[in-house]
Amino acid sequence: MILFNGTALETQVPVMVEDVQVSPIQLSPQARQRPIRFGADFVRMGGGTRTITITFALLNDRRDQRQTLLRQVARWARSQEEGRLQLPGYPDVYLQCICTELPSASIRQWWDAKMRLVFTCYDNPYFTDLAEKSAVCGSAFNVVGDAQDGPLMRIERTLSAQANNQIYSNGSETMTFSQIPAGNLVIDLNRQLATVNGQSIMQYYTFGSSFILPQEGLQTITGTGSIKWRERWE
Repeated sequence: MILFNGTALETQVPVMVEDVQVSPIQLSPQARQRPIRFGADFVRMGGGTRTITITFALLNDRRDQRQTLLRQVARWARSQEEGRLQLPGYPDVYLQCICTELPSASIRQWWDAKMRLVFTCYDNPYFTDLAEKSAVCGSAFNVVGDAQDGPLMRIERTLSAQANNQIYSNGSETMTFSQIPAGNLVIDLNRQLATVNGQSIMQYYTFGSSFILPQEGLQTITGTGSIKWRERWE
C-alpha cells in the first residue's frame, strides 16, 4: 500500500496503481567560472530534491463518479506541509515530501491509465528510518546509513534547574553552553540549533565551540542527556 501521513491511498479511493517511480536525489555541482581560461573550477557536489511519481487508473466510466473520486485522491494527497510517504518495496523507511502535482483526467477516455500524482522531497530527500533509536550520553552507539548529511540526530535533556558550563563532545567537535535554563532542552545537530521549551538558547553558545556533526559509525557523545537519531539512506 501507499501511505501518506499514515493513510493508505487504496483504502480511500478505489484506484489501480500502475507504477511508482522514485527519482534519485538531483545532483547539484558547484563550480567557479574562470575569468580568462576556458572551463570552470569544480568546487563541490551538492544535492537537490527528489520526486516520487505515482501513476494510476480509475476504472469507472461514470463521469460524475470519476470526478468525485479524483477529488478524493486530491484530498488524500494535499497537505500544507511535508508529510511522510511510505511506499511498497521500501519497508521500514519513509520519504518526507509534499504533493506538487495533482492528476488531470480525460472526461472522454475513462480508461486512461496515465493519471499521476507527483510528490517532491525538499528538506529531507533521503529515505529515513521509521524507527527512532536512542542512546545515553557517554555510552558508545553505532549509526548506519549512507546519507551525505548523516542521520537525523538530536540531544534531549530535561533540567529541573539552570545548569552552567555544560559541555557536549564527540572527541572531534565540542559544544559548550555557558548556561542552560531549566526546561526541556533539544539540541538539533542537523540544524545546529539549541532550544529550551522551543525557545532558542544560542546566546549561551560559547565562542570557539564547534557543533557536533551527525555521522555514521561507532561513536560516543559525552555530556548529560540522551541522543536520539533516525538513520538515512540515499
